[in-house]
Amino acid sequence: MAVDRDKLQEESPMLRFYRIVLGWDYFRLLKESYKNKGNVGDGSSLGLRKVKDTYKDVDDYVSTFEPLLFEEVKAQITQKRDEEEVAEWQRRLVVECNEIDGFHLPAVTYAAEEVDESISQNDLLLLSKENFQDGTRLPTTYAFASVENCQNDRFRLRMYLAGEVEHTTPDVVKYSQGLLRMRALITSPTSEVDKLFYSLKICSLSTIAREYAALWSIRNLPFKDLILSAAEKNLGSENQAWKISKSLEEYIRYNHNETQQEAIQAGLARKAFVLIQGPPGTGKTKTILGLLSAILHASPARGLSKGELREIKRGPELPVHEKYNHWARASPWLTGSNPRDNIMPIDGDDGFFPTTGNELKPEVVNSSRKYRVRVLVCAPSNSALDEIVLRVLNTGIRDENDHAYNPKIVRIGLKEHHSVRAVSMDYLVKQKQESMNADKEKHGVPGRDKDRIRAAILDESVIVFSTLSFSGSTLFSKWNRGFDVVIIDEAAQASESARQMDYSFSPKPCFEQ
Repeated sequence: MAVDRDKLQEESPMLRFYRIVLGWDYFRLLKESYKNKGNVGDGSSLGLRKVKDTYKDVDDYVSTFEPLLFEEVKAQITQKRDEEEVAEWQRRLVVECNEIDGFHLPAVTYAAEEVDESISQNDLLLLSKENFQDGTRLPTTYAFASVENCQNDRFRLRMYLAGEVEHTTPDVVKYSQGLLRMRALITSPTSEVDKLFYSLKICSLSTIAREYAALWSIRNLPFKDLILSAAEKNLGSENQAWKISKSLEEYIRYNHNETQQEAIQAGLARKAFVLIQGPPGTGKTKTILGLLSAILHASPARGLSKGELREIKRGPELPVHEKYNHWARASPWLTGSNPRDNIMPIDGDDGFFPTTGNELKPEVVNSSRKYRVRVLVCAPSNSALDEIVLRVLNTGIRDENDHAYNPKIVRIGLKEHHSVRAVSMDYLVKQKQESMNADKEKHGVPGRDKDRIRAAILDESVIVFSTLSFSGSTLFSKWNRGFDVVIIDEAAQASESARQMDYSFSPKPCFEQ
């Protein structure tokens, strides 16, 4: 099983994340958790900083939130232990072991009694030489391991066996005899017995790893200064940057109350961030639907003349050689392999579930708009997300002529409600494959594979629905198009780092609280 070297050579923050987490001592975490159970404090005893409204620079921001995020990882590890009284250990045989960038990458076998879904990418495992239970003698050789990938009858792990590091000084390593013994057995086994280990699934690191990457991405975010200062610069104009047609404006006025109208107008204003607040039952979801109609069918104010749309001036055309370079970067599969082939998860996990309800057909709308706006709608939970998806499916979106229609939408992620399953990727890809297989048998036309279908569906979507967690998946990070607007439902219920996963996708996030 080949080692994915490109994945291991990610940005240094993620290597830092895995060095710190995988070097922890599992039993020390349990002991500390039991000791601190019930103790309520401000976190100063743990070396945690107080969360502030403003930060002097990026380093101040990251150094505040990074320790909090690692405390969340520890809480997930210990909470999982408390919830599962009976530990289920699995026998593993180390087939081979490589070493890259200070990490050991052993390939281990599946247990015979396991099912394929029991182990997933980014799962955190405890690997131990001894099979132990509560009340028994603690093992002497054990270490954390994260699942890199799964293939056939084995999967690849990532381990950091150099010692335990602190997030404040990651270059300083505290050596551990247990890790050193584990390293010796994995890298230089003297017998078949040395290759035998036991593993216990602790939790999944998928969400927290994405949040960690989002935390460090603040250095490259277009709204970095706004996040740090908690204040928006005065743009020097009170005029709206986007206008909507008279028909759509009348529909919004007659179907929304005054505060809802103000919120929709704010969404069209020249502001990088818009926060819409309101208690339960005040129609925030209805406001989101109005926002979607307005955003999708708005046009720049400078492009309006006597009620008609004028062609918007564009920048100078690129030279031919620059066009070729741009096309090569935008479509690498034309000159080599499809990069999606390398990032597509084996089991379809990790958020690779874009979808549409219109069978890959172009969106049919009588519209004079010249630019196709793309919107990302997120929520912290699947239930909150599916509520919006269902409302869009039931009521549709209003175009600039006040005609209702169903736009091409995508529902990304797992555990969708059955009411929105018709627009889930699992369902639609299966339908499309069946249709292609039928055409292949009838006409001899070869069908496309799953990742190409998913890519085509996502590319044609005007509204993408995703949980905040899945918005940090490789599906979005590898997509070149981005979004024009991001709407986050229940934004106040999301963590700071979770919201950051959306910032880099859009020049204008709109938060609904």
